[in-house]
Amino acid sequence: MAKGRQKHQDYIDALSLLGKDLARRAKSKCELSGEPGTLGPFDLEGAPTEPELEHVVLVSPLVREHLEGRGLDDRDALRYLESSVWSPEPVIRRASIRILEQIKQPWADEAIENARSMDGYE
Repeated sequence: MAKGRQKHQDYIDALSLLGKDLARRAKSKCELSGEPGTLGPFDLEGAPTEPELEHVVLVSPLVREHLEGRGLDDRDALRYLESSVWSPEPVIRRASIRILEQIKQPWADEAIENARSMDGYE
């Protein structure tokens, strides 16, 4: 158990080292919704991989819930995704698509299609 706890702590420590770079890239706003306020990193790859800037987004608590598949009932509150899929940052597009894929709405399908048609989509 202690070994697992230490691995988790090492992962959290490595994730925190990305803080300044994330804040700079995000301009201290949620990278998906654009809202200021309390923000935290979300690793699209997750542990046990080493966190890298190309896999981590800085998000608000609400967007974190959306990335985790929770709070997706209010479809209109998710419209911020229509803009975030156009981000020049591939990780932001991937995070947006992760949420959009859980929404069974024509506008969400269209936003996914638009994001995937962009040059450089990963």
